Amino acid sequence: MKNIVVDFSNLDDMSGFGEIARNYAPRLAKAAKEMQDLHFVFILPEKHRGSFGAHIDYISREHLKKEAGQYKGAIHLWHATHQQFRYRLRGKGTIQLLTVHDLNYRYEKHGIHLLRHQIEMPWLIRRSDAVTVISEYVKEDVRQHIPFLNKEPQVIYNGISDVENMPRRKPAFVTSVNERFFLCIGQVREKKNIHTVVPMMDYFPEHKLFICGANHWAYADQVRSLIAPECKDRILLTGKITDEEKNWLYAHAEALLFPSRLEGFGIPVLEAMRFGTKVFSSRYSCLPEVCANHATYWDSYEPQDMADTVKKGLEGWSRNCEAALSAQEYSRSFNYDRYTRQYVSLYKSLLGL
Repeated sequence: MKNIVVDFSNLDDMSGFGEIARNYAPRLAKAAKEMQDLHFVFILPEKHRGSFGAHIDYISREHLKKEAGQYKGAIHLWHATHQQFRYRLRGKGTIQLLTVHDLNYRYEKHGIHLLRHQIEMPWLIRRSDAVTVISEYVKEDVRQHIPFLNKEPQVIYNGISDVENMPRRKPAFVTSVNERFFLCIGQVREKKNIHTVVPMMDYFPEHKLFICGANHWAYADQVRSLIAPECKDRILLTGKITDEEKNWLYAHAEALLFPSRLEGFGIPVLEAMRFGTKVFSSRYSCLPEVCANHATYWDSYEPQDMADTVKKGLEGWSRNCEAALSAQEYSRSFNYDRYTRQYVSLYKSLLGL
């Protein structure tokens, strides 16, 4: 019997890390019931101890070092599911698997903070026995910018939940079910490039724009400053929303606007496709890889050029048109059942089973 520790400490976080944990943990626990040669230990918040069955052992995030120490010498594989993990048990014979979601620090950090990441990330990768990444884009970034890389990263794409079949609820900021609107989803941070779509809205006087996501960064104030007084009721920074609200918005939006410059994967573009919602995307980072030919891309960020691209892309579009159905089917190829199978296969391979 091989013991595998998997880090789900971000289970409750409203972030990409949290989304992955909430989908992967139950599927891995279910798969574990059928395995005779693997036993799993989950790291997660204390309140979730026992949530995935008695056949799983648990380490509390709040007492991680103390409880993990009890397994010293008995862990065969440790999977850090993201590069921001707090603690990893090291021991003779323990295989270290690290999942890298991005190297965004190269573009976002400055000064001493950048230097710290430039030292820390290569060290974490080189000290790991195996590395997975969430897109070919991240794989190439790792290849180019991690000096003395001593292993080939393996791409395992994130999954997408079956959001189209999940509960929906109209947000309070939507005044009418008949109003026409565009949607931006994600943290309102500089890398998301959201400021580019605000002036574009001058060319869509009949539409609203809902910008949904945490917006406590200074960049959000920059976005707010671009909203003309007469557009205050038409362009809204809504803050965080629930999953039910997000699903309702996907199902009713005329389009998802996703001008981001930095994405390791880009979950919202694939979620929107599940609802037959038209996707407009930048050509930056992993987005052309993930969206393939199922999005319309901006080649200019001049407001009128962006608006022209959106107007042309929406011509003849409906949620049941051939292109929408094709995008929906494509999005279904990214699913957590496949994700789980790939990781279980990798665990067994690394353990020589």
